[in-house]
Amino acid sequence: MTAFEDIEIAESMLPLLGEARYKAAYGGRAGMKSHFFADQVVLRGRKQRLRVACIREIQNSLKESVRQLIIDKIERRSQPGEWTITDSEMRHNRTGTLIIFKGMQSFNADNIKSLEGFDIIWVEEAQTLSARSLRILRPTVRKEGSQLWFSWNPRHDTDAVDRFFRGQEPPPGTILVETNWRDNPWLSPEIRAEIEHDFRVDPEMAHHVWDGGYEIITEGSYYARLIAQAEREGRIGDFPYDPAYRLRTAWDIGVDDYTAVWFIQDNGIYRWVVDYWETSGDGPQQVVEAALPELLADPALTRANLVSLGRETAFKYERHFLPHDVMVREWGAGAKERWKTLKELGVWPLHPGVQQPPEERINATRKLLPLTRFNNTRRVQTGLSRLRRYTRKFHEQMGVWQGPQHDINSHGADAFGEYAVNCGIIPMVERVKAQPKAQNLTYEARQMPDGTVRVVSNMSIMDIVNARLKGKRRR
Repeated sequence: MTAFEDIEIAESMLPLLGEARYKAAYGGRAGMKSHFFADQVVLRGRKQRLRVACIREIQNSLKESVRQLIIDKIERRSQPGEWTITDSEMRHNRTGTLIIFKGMQSFNADNIKSLEGFDIIWVEEAQTLSARSLRILRPTVRKEGSQLWFSWNPRHDTDAVDRFFRGQEPPPGTILVETNWRDNPWLSPEIRAEIEHDFRVDPEMAHHVWDGGYEIITEGSYYARLIAQAEREGRIGDFPYDPAYRLRTAWDIGVDDYTAVWFIQDNGIYRWVVDYWETSGDGPQQVVEAALPELLADPALTRANLVSLGRETAFKYERHFLPHDVMVREWGAGAKERWKTLKELGVWPLHPGVQQPPEERINATRKLLPLTRFNNTRRVQTGLSRLRRYTRKFHEQMGVWQGPQHDINSHGADAFGEYAVNCGIIPMVERVKAQPKAQNLTYEARQMPDGTVRVVSNMSIMDIVNARLKGKRRR
């Protein structure tokens, strides 16, 4: 704890006293982020003339801003009468410093130019800042010596502010600090008791709220706790491709949407994911070239694409699991049936699924995840994030959860579910027991593209055998 300008500052925040274009502080609750920046706005505004804008992504009223926090700091750090405070702004009567509060939803590419001459832009709750807002805000603040401050509680690694500051290449001229309740020397006994209770009751959620970890347990999530369990048990680690064992792929096909592909091996005891691929708007040729280059006829292109993937050993495929709609038309040129297009590209043999409600895939995935290991690569982590964030829809008016939410996460989750349903993890006898006895017993033998025959029925195997025997007796 260090004294500065007659105030005490926690050690974790000291780097932010330096001068930089970007100053960013992230971490969990009780980490002093907002208090530090609010103090700095007031202290600097008393020394020199500044124009400061306090920004949020969405601000429907001033109650949602940091206005009250800055008023509290003014009362604590200033003399009575130093500031004139109105509903929309604050002005220092001697230096002329101006502080305003805005929501980014009120700006567009034209009127945001009003911020051009500001000295400091402080973005609070920056985890909600959209990529669009960040994109138009940065070049707008162009005054010499101007600064952009960001404070946030991390939510997802895909949020714009996390990608910008915590991605592979943070912007030059950045001071970035992480601060949490453990760095807070003024933590009250009441808050400490709350923290200790939360870590005992729900450690994953406490890690997100108090430690500033990414949100892994989302209300309504189908698989988040199972992914957290895999992390605790060490099942997300170094599990690369092993050419001694079979490799299968599992797909969810998108035409004007996302296509997702999982690459999964098994040795008869457990399964491990060695890779994951997703893309949006690409046709089958592009998907195969990018994700399954081993199937290409051109050896040079195969080698180049394997290098691009970072795939040191070429995969050998045993089978490809695809959803039931692979049997329909219109994927790629010529409006061919999808399975024919894939066969021509070398995706063979393929195993088309049966149309079924999403609950089947969800239940099968819940059974499979505790038995699965994941290779800890960037692409597999993307797939894990899709599973983690696959959630139910919430009906606001009725206050109830409904079926699966169709969004960017559902494609990867559906592809994994396609594998879970068809890989044999659920014994057939269990499926039969789970079905209520049908009044009309039927069965149908279907010829599949790979030459095999599939029996589709609501009858047990013994029912089918008995029905066949009765038919022979009649003849």
